[in-house]
Amino acid sequence: MNKKKRITTIIVTMAMLCMMAMSALADTNVVVTLPENQVWTSSMPVPRSGAYSYVWVSCDAVYPLYGTDNFSRIQTRLVNSEETLIMEDDFVILKEGDGYQEIYIMEGYLGLETVYIQFRGNIYKGAEAVVNYEGL
Repeated sequence: MNKKKRITTIIVTMAMLCMMAMSALADTNVVVTLPENQVWTSSMPVPRSGAYSYVWVSCDAVYPLYGTDNFSRIQTRLVNSEETLIMEDDFVILKEGDGYQEIYIMEGYLGLETVYIQFRGNIYKGAEAVVNYEGL
């Protein structure tokens, strides 16, 4: 019986350590200012474990800097440290409240320990967005 308790304790401890390690790779509820005229934001680093070929990204909210709030989408893309696009599509559209989307990294860039994410508005007006991203 004592052996079962030890094994259970070890398993629970390892599970907690794994959860803490994964959360270290995530940035949640990040408020991003989206410039006018669909200019990309500065690149934000996303550390990766390298175990997966994608990054998880979601948009919780998007709202205008001024005026009526009829915004519901933003755009995002992955680049390397030199701002070279490292995904198949030019960008991915994130819809407010839709949950996480997987953004796949192209072959040849899968070994990067850090990728960079950029955001921009889906129309020419400036806005703010609350986003989450995780490099798995």
